[in-house]
Amino acid sequence: MSFFLFKSVLAIFFLLAAIVAVISMLSLMGKTEKERKTSAQLLRKMHKGSGFVFTGLLLVISYFCLKYWAIVGDQISTRAALHVVLSLVLIIVLLLKILIVQFYKQFLKFAPLMGMIVFILSFTVFSTSAGFFFLRILAAESESHEISRPPRALIQGNQERGEALFNSKCLSCHYADKEEIKHGPGLKNILKKERLPSSKRQANVDNIKRQLKTPFLAMPSFVSLPEQEVADLLAYLKTL
Repeated sequence: MSFFLFKSVLAIFFLLAAIVAVISMLSLMGKTEKERKTSAQLLRKMHKGSGFVFTGLLLVISYFCLKYWAIVGDQISTRAALHVVLSLVLIIVLLLKILIVQFYKQFLKFAPLMGMIVFILSFTVFSTSAGFFFLRILAAESESHEISRPPRALIQGNQERGEALFNSKCLSCHYADKEEIKHGPGLKNILKKERLPSSKRQANVDNIKRQLKTPFLAMPSFVSLPEQEVADLLAYLKTL
């Protein structure tokens, strides 16, 4: 299982925990005892239990996100940067809600509103990460049936320069000597395959250049990479 798929599966359970927490809260506060089909005691347990699961998954997912951010550095995409900002706001609001519930009960009337804000932020954070991941997978499946154009004429690349470029920009996420997943797929035999490992597009020079400029899934974009460096990198990839 790839790093991004694993994180996205965790995010599904994270969102489900948020849904259970908000529904149990709304049932407790928005319905009378006669209208409820579930006892207030059970709803409180559901809210508390889902809150623990939600917080635990938030911490685990945040760890993986920080680890990924440390690897890619300033090459993080705009979408990923937005995801980070939203996640930080979510953590701050959640911590404030916990503090109010535990220690500052005079502000307890604000807890339901903060719970709703946490849920809205959770859904938005999920959409910018796991939701985006699954949408790109669906898009790739439809693209895989399209007829790919033959590769265009390329600038002459230098294998040695390409290897140095790979080691500085790609090695942290991809193996060059095997096909196993690191953070992204291993690139051994990348241009000898029928399909690229993640996007499932035809394995040719044009589609690798497309992946560098407008990457599939969570790979950072290398749109600013000069054409000569792209050619050098491709020259090296051909040797793997």
